Amino acid sequence: MSDHDTNLYGTIHGGVMMKLIDDAAAAAAGRHADGPAVTVSVDRMTFLAPVRAGDLLSVEAGLERVGRTSMTVGVRVTAERWNSSGPAVEVATAFLTFVAIDSDGSPRPVPPLDVVHLGLS
Repeated sequence: MSDHDTNLYGTIHGGVMMKLIDDAAAAAAGRHADGPAVTVSVDRMTFLAPVRAGDLLSVEAGLERVGRTSMTVGVRVTAERWNSSGPAVEVATAFLTFVAIDSDGSPRPVPPLDVVHLGLS
């Protein structure tokens, strides 16, 4: 994160973080759908700790639920100082819903969630 991402309080603007979250969630949904998937809703967004210029962010997204055309994606954001070896701190979490679309922009079916493949069974 850099100075141009900060708000009036000197921390990273929430909208910047929301874009990173939406981008990561869209990638996870699109990969599962094997094609375009669009954001339908931000079901929950929680900012847990401030992020400062210079922090290195990691954004992880994974599918939580899959319906016929929709997918719920969970996202976790951690931050660590660029100049410190301290542990990463969880700074935000979110859940977003996406719908897979065809070339006409209409919802299209997505494959079921393969729990065995994820190693969760």
